[in-house]
Amino acid sequence: MKIPPKLANGTYGTPNINNTDSAAVWHLRNALNVAALGCDRAGGGVVQPYNTWITTHAAVLDHVLQTYLKEWQAPGWADWRRVYDDNQTRIYNFYSQPTMRLEFCAVARLEIAQVGQVTDADLPTFARAALLRLDKPFVAFYAAFDTWRDHYKPAQAVAGTTDTPVAAPAPAPMVTLDGTGGATPEAAPPSVPTPDAAPIAVATPSPSVTTSATAPVAGAETPVVKAP
Repeated sequence: MKIPPKLANGTYGTPNINNTDSAAVWHLRNALNVAALGCDRAGGGVVQPYNTWITTHAAVLDHVLQTYLKEWQAPGWADWRRVYDDNQTRIYNFYSQPTMRLEFCAVARLEIAQVGQVTDADLPTFARAALLRLDKPFVAFYAAFDTWRDHYKPAQAVAGTTDTPVAAPAPAPMVTLDGTGGATPEAAPPSVPTPDAAPIAVATPSPSVTTSATAPVAGAETPVVKAP
């Protein structure tokens, strides 16, 4: 389902924007016709009063239709009839949306119960007000859908962001067994051990250690020990 964009006044576009009097009456007739055809399983109560209305008010409805057709012809379009038929299809499709059928049929039952009591002179005024009521379930659904979508939009935006790559830290300098610093990573990058062999640390030569308990004294002559 395509949700229409909001209009400048904050509501949503329907087939009943800027209707003339004849358009309002004929669109009302279209809406109630959809209700008569589609509301049987959504509470019913539309077919009989609808048939009574279009029969007892046939003359005024025919006059409305002829006026409405002339309004379509007035711009001088060569294909005005095709455009008119497309518009009628759009109206029928609008009121036939299954998601709002229960709510639409509930309103249609109230409107068809009243329209038969409306005089011909008051029919355009009644039609304009009735169309607003018949459109309300659709407009309410559009608004609820937009509210739901806007509620989840921030979460969707976060979930859809791409993680910023993080540079891996440089490996620490190698340390030899005598405590001196080894080569920097740029000069000699550390080797990666294979799974089958443990890493081997390379030791640098340590200072020589004498066999006596004390270290040699600087400047003293080391005694020579002769073998027996």
